[in-house]
Amino acid sequence: MRLIKGLAGPLGVLVQGRWRFGLRQALIVFVATIVAMGVRNLLTPWLGTELPLVTVFPAVAIVAFFSGITTGAVTGLACALWMFTPWVPPHLSANFGWREIAAFLPAAFLVAFFSGQGRDEAAAATAAADSASTRLTVRALRLSMAMAVMLPTLLFTVAAWIFYGQAFDEARLRVDREARIAQEHASKIMENNASMKRAVLDFVARMAPEEVFAYERELHAKLVALGSGLQQLQSIWLLDSAGKGLASNRFFPVPRIDVSDREYFRWHQANRTGVYISEPLVSRTTGEAFFDVSRRWDHDGKFAGVVTVSLYPAYFSEFYRGMALDSPGLMVMMVRSDGAVIARWPIVPSNASRLESNSALSKAMAAGDMQGHIEGVSSVDGEDRLNAFRRLERYPIYVVAGIDRDAIIAGWQRQLAVLAAFTFPISMALVYVAWVALRRTRRELAAQQSLQREIEQRARIENALHHVQKLEALGRLTGGVAHDFNNLLTIVSNNLHLMRRLDPALTDNKQLAAMGRAVASGERLTRQLLAFARRQPLQPEVISIQERLPALLALIAPTLGPHIESSVDVDSKTRPVLADPAELELAVINLAVNAKDAMPEGGQLTLSARNATLAEIDIAGEFVVLTVADTGTGIDPDLTERIFEPFFTTKSAEQGTGLGLSQVYGLCAQAGGTARVESKPGQGTRVSLYLPATDPMPTAVDARRQLDDQKLDCNILLVEDNEEVAVATQPLLEAAGCIVQWARSGTAARVIIDAEPGKFDIVLSDMAMPGEPDGLGLAEYLRKRYPEIQVVLMTGYTNQLQEAVTRRFTVLAKPCSPDTLMNAMRDSIRKRKASRAAELAQ
Repeated sequence: MRLIKGLAGPLGVLVQGRWRFGLRQALIVFVATIVAMGVRNLLTPWLGTELPLVTVFPAVAIVAFFSGITTGAVTGLACALWMFTPWVPPHLSANFGWREIAAFLPAAFLVAFFSGQGRDEAAAATAAADSASTRLTVRALRLSMAMAVMLPTLLFTVAAWIFYGQAFDEARLRVDREARIAQEHASKIMENNASMKRAVLDFVARMAPEEVFAYERELHAKLVALGSGLQQLQSIWLLDSAGKGLASNRFFPVPRIDVSDREYFRWHQANRTGVYISEPLVSRTTGEAFFDVSRRWDHDGKFAGVVTVSLYPAYFSEFYRGMALDSPGLMVMMVRSDGAVIARWPIVPSNASRLESNSALSKAMAAGDMQGHIEGVSSVDGEDRLNAFRRLERYPIYVVAGIDRDAIIAGWQRQLAVLAAFTFPISMALVYVAWVALRRTRRELAAQQSLQREIEQRARIENALHHVQKLEALGRLTGGVAHDFNNLLTIVSNNLHLMRRLDPALTDNKQLAAMGRAVASGERLTRQLLAFARRQPLQPEVISIQERLPALLALIAPTLGPHIESSVDVDSKTRPVLADPAELELAVINLAVNAKDAMPEGGQLTLSARNATLAEIDIAGEFVVLTVADTGTGIDPDLTERIFEPFFTTKSAEQGTGLGLSQVYGLCAQAGGTARVESKPGQGTRVSLYLPATDPMPTAVDARRQLDDQKLDCNILLVEDNEEVAVATQPLLEAAGCIVQWARSGTAARVIIDAEPGKFDIVLSDMAMPGEPDGLGLAEYLRKRYPEIQVVLMTGYTNQLQEAVTRRFTVLAKPCSPDTLMNAMRDSIRKRKASRAAELAQ
């Protein structure tokens, strides 16, 4: 019903007495008609006389949108009447008359109606944004937008179909013209060759074959004169009945070459008459490519020899290349009637010098067709072409001209591009105007929704920031406390060891054992506090996944609830990984908590591990993939790339901060691997942690190695700002056989070492010390100035620990057991001895 009203719109305003068409509207129609038809006239060289009203539809749409339905409809009618004025172009084509005009007018009125309605509805949408008619306005605008796209698209499709047929018709005419040109060119060359052969035969007609040698010089001069200035000519030869050369325009005296095995010679030798054209050959004297046009030489009715005129195939190929310069995609070739390709542009592939016997052209030549058209895939190069062929009169030679179908389509596409450049920008402009009006009706609602989202996002970010600030404050507090507390634990631990060493009777003392257990408990407590505050120093260890993963599942299983089933699956061949155990444990716990939140109704949680393949990760090295999979609600595909971003979360502000998964990614990245997520809404989520694989070997400093009875014979400089730690550590080292000197700061240590650089074997230094340099700065100083001195660093907490490990320094965590400390000293002594041995070997 709405469509019928649209078609009757312009007539309806007349019937209802609402015709408002004054001088202004008439002027608009006049100008729009001149512009539309003028543009169409300019496009005639590209579009031809077909579709004479192609520019009218955009003009009608623009006028109707800005000046109303009636003005647009009158513009379409005026353009249609223009086509019948005999003195002003453009004119109607032979295929376009009143019937096409009658079909055009309803379409133009329809365009005017929808375009004008879009203008009215856009104004109504602005005025009635808060009224009950907004829904109707939105529907009308959507309809106008659809018609602004559909009508030009329909017109464009019809034009494309017409232009497609025109392009191929023009291509057929063009190849026929090019074939005619190639035929005329080849005919002139062949006639010229025939004249030269007649001149040669006339010269030797009165001579017996054995007399020709006596006139070789005159014959050579004659041949040179005949071939002078002919670019296509390769050579002229007179051959005797045995196939030996008698005379040539290129050689004097003539070389006695033997061509009796050539196909053209045998053909004439077999008493056949007429002209023979050979396949492309290679000259035995010059190595040039040529083909022969030869004729039999008889004397006294007997076979006396052969006259050959050799031509360059490249001459014809070059001529064909010149023809193709003005016709992109053109192929021209000269082919013998038996299918042998003589010359061609583009150059014939080396493995395709003959047409296939079942090709369309071969069949046409076998049938004796003098000319014709063929279409299809070439048997020479496999290109799909439109071809025209012609045969040379009196010669078994065809010339073929063809145009690639791709080139024809490319030209057709260029025509469509011109048409699209005029049609669719106007269509898109109308769509844009309607869209602007539609957007105004939704702007307020969109603004409210955007504001609400911003409020929620701001609340989430503020909550996360507050949480981070609390962690930062807690981290600073626990960092300072941990450093001092670890120093206290170090004092107690070292003194306990000294007491047991000085008095063997105290080895099994219960009170000392209780104190040792208290030191271990204090150490664990400190690490837990730092882990919670995310400030614990990273201590990568070799972790057996087969042992650690089942233990982790047992740890988190009670928190999952009764409705979630959990399982663990570790491949027995899974290699150990190098990572911080506390960070790994925290990462798995974070993923398990997320999985629990994604399965409020219950589900399955699976922990698995295996060795990663080389194809599944683009980082060099060997890795183990640890996977946490659930059967929960999944993640929107648009969000999977953001889940590792800090502060990004899909949970409410009360449930999540967006930091858990960033910790997971941070663990993998710091360990040298990566993390990936795979998820489908409603099908669950898989998070894979790629951690570097390692060999199951002890670390550089292994706390499980026990102190043996061998004494340490070395000089150690102990650098410690805490006097009580130094007092507890110095006797421990001296009891192991070391000569120990104490320095209270990095500056004091540097002065002592500079005074006696060869005195000390090892420098044992705390990292966190007041002043400059600190422990790390002192280690760097010694590495540069005194590389033979081994450096061992100790710390309870420091932000520089990871940097120290990266710089390949030995670092011990406080409180450090005496066994670990002694083993570190032994490792340093071995390194020093190995370094000295290497220097002596050099």
